[in-house]
Amino acid sequence: MKKLLLLGALFLSANLMASESMRNCMLLPVTDGADNKIGFKVFEDVENYIKDGSWCTYKSNSELINILGQYSKNLESHLNNKDVLKVIADKTKAGTLIRIVLAVGANTADVKVEVIGENGEDRYFKEQTQLKTTDSTVISQTVKNWLDMYEKTIPYSGRVKGVLGDQFTIDIGRKSQIFNGSEIVIERPTAKRQHPLLKEIIDYQTEKIADAKVFDVGETQAQARVTAYEGNKKLRIEDWVKVRSVESRKVIEQVKFGEKEDNEFGKLGSIGIYLTAGSGSVTKSGASESSMDGMRFGGHLDLELWATRNWWGGIEFGKKFGSYKKDQGTFTQESNSSDNTATRVKFGYKYLPMGFFYGPQVDLYGGYGSYIYGMNTSLADGFTEFTFSGLLLGARGSIPVYQAMRMYLLIDFLLTSSYKEKAKIYGTDDSSSNYRLEIGGQYAYETNISLVGAVEVLSNKATFTKGNTKELQFKDTSAKVGAIFTF
Repeated sequence: MKKLLLLGALFLSANLMASESMRNCMLLPVTDGADNKIGFKVFEDVENYIKDGSWCTYKSNSELINILGQYSKNLESHLNNKDVLKVIADKTKAGTLIRIVLAVGANTADVKVEVIGENGEDRYFKEQTQLKTTDSTVISQTVKNWLDMYEKTIPYSGRVKGVLGDQFTIDIGRKSQIFNGSEIVIERPTAKRQHPLLKEIIDYQTEKIADAKVFDVGETQAQARVTAYEGNKKLRIEDWVKVRSVESRKVIEQVKFGEKEDNEFGKLGSIGIYLTAGSGSVTKSGASESSMDGMRFGGHLDLELWATRNWWGGIEFGKKFGSYKKDQGTFTQESNSSDNTATRVKFGYKYLPMGFFYGPQVDLYGGYGSYIYGMNTSLADGFTEFTFSGLLLGARGSIPVYQAMRMYLLIDFLLTSSYKEKAKIYGTDDSSSNYRLEIGGQYAYETNISLVGAVEVLSNKATFTKGNTKELQFKDTSAKVGAIFTF
């Protein structure tokens, strides 16, 4: 009897829904900028993929054909019209519209995918790339991979469809990996946040309403009972349901790495915090050679902000402390303490060879770099505070290697290295050079936390040719451990 009443409540509440679920989707016609032959093949392939999947209840396009019949003369421009999209969503009862746009050339294809909200304006997801092929199978697979990424950004597993006391109905069933006994959390959205440049919906604010447990599961819906309320608020139609059962966690863990990639994707940028330890040396060479070396300890901060998926800017700041002690040669003081400072301001472009943000990445960047070696001034030993600075140029490549692991290699240098000294010892340099090499690995510990371990080699050298040729070189080799937090 309770089950019948609950189903009745569901029926009565259907007309009260203010919006459709993001898991009700519609695939818009695919245009390719030519005769649409490739676009049609891609549409068929992607449509079958969506129908066979479990994350989206696919809406038939029969109603869509009737709506778009009046726009056939200029279909592509109308598919960019928010009012047309809103009509399509309203008529088909779709919560999201999937738009694929192709620009096919002789041997290339520009592929763009957007997932648009029912109001025709909200952008839940956007990816684009250029493929070196016009093969519809390759294009379709690229789109499918992106839709796999989008699936995991949907902020809920299902929604509340009907409420009867402490019992309620959910709009997902067996196909969505929900089971009898699944533990769930009920949340209510309070606000959404949009990326200031990408104009994508990147985050939602929610409040927790209750914990619950599923007691009956059908093919397309499930029923659950509240086990504990968070406060005084009761359940409402369209509240969000998030599954957190043991069974569902096991299913998630079994998903292939390539399908988990977007779980590691941040929103606006990242910040890395590290501890460093290693050895450093300062070497003077000319008629004779003398050097000091010692251990260096410190910290490093790396902030990166993403203007888009490809363009970014960042700043790095690091400090190292320690003492240099005599290694070879003659000095009036056999040790010299120093605090070293490294500052880099960078602007870069991120190239994604496979079109996925967390697939292989190649970053090319430029900016400004400064390295200060703050030694205690000793004119007799030829030491003071030395600064190397100039325009920075560099590259960084990274690639996934296994599950949540990825490796990276970085190299940069000062394109226009400039040398300065606090007290006049060597005078104006004739040339100076710099390079930095770093190799390391990252482990995705949590959705927005990666643990990092790396080795860095940094070198700065100045050459003086007045009188006898002299060289002054600083070289550091450091181990670096810490974490990157995306936000």
